[in-house]
Amino acid sequence: MTVNKSINSITRELIRGSLRAARQECEILIERTSMSAFIREKKDYLISFCDKEGKSVYGTDQGSDLIDCVWQYYPQGSMKPGDLYWYNDSYISDGAISHTPDMVFITPVFSNGRLVAYCYSWAHFWDLGGSRPGSIGPANTEIFHDGTLVPPIKIIDQGKLNDEAYRIILRNSRYPDLLEGDTQALMSAASLAERRILEMFERFGETDMFTAFGDFQRETGDFVRGKMLERVPEGEYAFRDYMDTDGVGDKWHSLHVKLARKRDNIVVDTTASDDQTDGSINFMMSKVVLKSWYGTYLTSFDPSLLMNEGMLACVDDVVIRDGSILHPRWPAALGCRAHTFGKLKDAILGTIAKATNGDVMAATAVYVIAYWRMKDPETDGWILCTDGIAVGHGARPFADGLDAIYNKHNQNYPAEFMDMEYPLRVERYALNPDSGGPGKYRGGCGIIRDVRLLATEGTFGLRVECNRFPAWGVAGGMGGGTSRVLLNPGDDKECVIKPFSDDNNWYEGDMVRIYSAGGGGWGDPLDRDPLSVEKDVAGGFVTLEGALCNYGVVIDPITFKVDISGSSAMRSDLRQKRGKTKMFHRFIYFDDELEEREWIERNMPR
Repeated sequence: MTVNKSINSITRELIRGSLRAARQECEILIERTSMSAFIREKKDYLISFCDKEGKSVYGTDQGSDLIDCVWQYYPQGSMKPGDLYWYNDSYISDGAISHTPDMVFITPVFSNGRLVAYCYSWAHFWDLGGSRPGSIGPANTEIFHDGTLVPPIKIIDQGKLNDEAYRIILRNSRYPDLLEGDTQALMSAASLAERRILEMFERFGETDMFTAFGDFQRETGDFVRGKMLERVPEGEYAFRDYMDTDGVGDKWHSLHVKLARKRDNIVVDTTASDDQTDGSINFMMSKVVLKSWYGTYLTSFDPSLLMNEGMLACVDDVVIRDGSILHPRWPAALGCRAHTFGKLKDAILGTIAKATNGDVMAATAVYVIAYWRMKDPETDGWILCTDGIAVGHGARPFADGLDAIYNKHNQNYPAEFMDMEYPLRVERYALNPDSGGPGKYRGGCGIIRDVRLLATEGTFGLRVECNRFPAWGVAGGMGGGTSRVLLNPGDDKECVIKPFSDDNNWYEGDMVRIYSAGGGGWGDPLDRDPLSVEKDVAGGFVTLEGALCNYGVVIDPITFKVDISGSSAMRSDLRQKRGKTKMFHRFIYFDDELEEREWIERNMPR
């Protein structure tokens, strides 16, 4: 958005603050009026504001291309005040929406009869039909299994609801009351956002609003571009990461990212990624999304910046291969794409690590989702609990990784909520010790979650990654611990459950235990302060054995105090046996992606 006029700095900051306040108000509206737990409790929603060209002014790392596909069906000139548009189709939007449960509601904003901005609300919905309750799942093999596809439609035409289309969509959900409540909440939030933006135009005037929008985008763009050139020298920096399975087969899959800078031209190439899979881990990645994820990393250096279109300025071009796991062909399933985009975000950090000699956060484990499905004896239908479960995040060059976090802006269900709302009982919710990657700064720990079925019978699906391929460590830090799942641990019915699987049967009294994975460590673990290790042991983050074997720290099992002289001797011995560290660690220390690939193909052939 090109604006030449200058604006009073106080006015600009008032507009910035007004945008932040409006977003918070609209998101609180979603939280207080939505019906499904994934939106209301887990808070998987967002509000964003765009300029009149549809470019983000204040939003998230979701990207700045969500409105483009709407214009294919509804040109800007045809839009009217009071219109509201709705869609969830990943293929039509070319990855602006990445899987079917994510739906977006878009409102154009008119001031004095002219289109001046857009607002949208977005959230992950409970069930849209598809092969199983919850729609998405590990066993899905085509997009139709993932639920009802909604192309861009005008759901509200100048204030009037398109009741025919609305009833068709609601009819295709197993839980139409929840879907109706959630969609009403999202539509109301989008309309509230429209009103708040219109009030800003009335208060500050079109000229200052347009100027402020351009300033915010340029401010973010100038910063991320300068920071990218500062941190990435000329050269090529490649990284490959791995997904355990695609859900329907047993072989692993990989993606590849190459960051290249030649003079001041920066290109990201993903064409060496594997082909699309038969299962549901394919990720329909837009170029805008990949650029914005590099931009998200760079904006972490200045949290005062608004996340917007300017984040895309850090990369000049993105090269994608059609038919790859990062841009599959229709009608590939996309529901469990988080396995792939989680590893993609880690691979982005891997390229930055190579460019900065390890001055970057280590890899984070992919967050977990369990689909607890229980038979309702009164209706013979299914009760569904979609349970997002925390993992460990990567250690940073200055601090330990975050422990037990589902995702950056989402929350975990409290045990009390699960117990009240569903025929389930959470009997254990604890840290998973030694799951955080050892390092000078320890990777964040995953969790242990025990869930017991109180209904007569049911099934469950699991979307658990990092069972074979844990999060990698960096700058001498070691990889995080892996995930695993047990049914009825500790009794004669105990069995191992595939972490990425569906249609697992369970019956009244059965218990599932999930061990989620941890984040990678940063820096040599033998350089960690022994007193920090002592605190880790006391807090349940690290075991006595882990302290000794991974950190070389001897701790008295009675007093839980560090033996300083014994630890010094142990560390000297471990250094001598281990040798020098390298840039990355997962199964072995390695400096180059090809070095790790050779080890994987030799020891873990697909």
